[in-house]
Amino acid sequence: MLKWVAKHRPPLVVLENICNCPWDKVCNYFKEKGYSAAWCRFDTKNYYIPHTRMRGYAFAIDMKSSGIPEEWKSFVQGLSRPSSSPLEAFLLPVDDPRIHQSRQNLATESERRAGRVDWGKCESRHQRVRLEEELGFKRPFTQWKEDGSCLLPDFAWADWAQGQVDRILDLLDISLLKSAQKGIDQTYKTYGRMLSRC
Repeated sequence: MLKWVAKHRPPLVVLENICNCPWDKVCNYFKEKGYSAAWCRFDTKNYYIPHTRMRGYAFAIDMKSSGIPEEWKSFVQGLSRPSSSPLEAFLLPVDDPRIHQSRQNLATESERRAGRVDWGKCESRHQRVRLEEELGFKRPFTQWKEDGSCLLPDFAWADWAQGQVDRILDLLDISLLKSAQKGIDQTYKTYGRMLSRC
């Protein structure tokens, strides 16, 4: 990609990659080529998207000593808006026949799954997050066990959860524990004290 930039010199470049990408080096490369550049990390769940995905983004503009990349960074950071509505607000009514059919399809699909993704590939990353963010190792939402079984609360789609890979189940608990540290109960989307439950 960087060789292509050097050859074709686009006026504007936006890059996305993993958080561990050497972003400072990437921005320095652009600066050496006469660009102004800035980078930042963003988590999709902080931008009204019901998904956790930490990624790094770089913005470079073909204009040396321009403040535009820093303005871009500030602008995007200012767009941060955690979800304020429960997922149900975006869904069909619970008595809609399509809901029942979809749930049945999910359960059937779960039964057909031959195997699960090797949890060992993700487990160390999840444990590191739990340690670094002082979340502990409980699984208050999924009650997930190493054998793949889980017991979600009554209001949750247990048939959907049974079909999920282990890393997804653990991520559900990590997300709940992170919110609980901030006093947010994700099960109700209201502020409250959950730490005693976790």
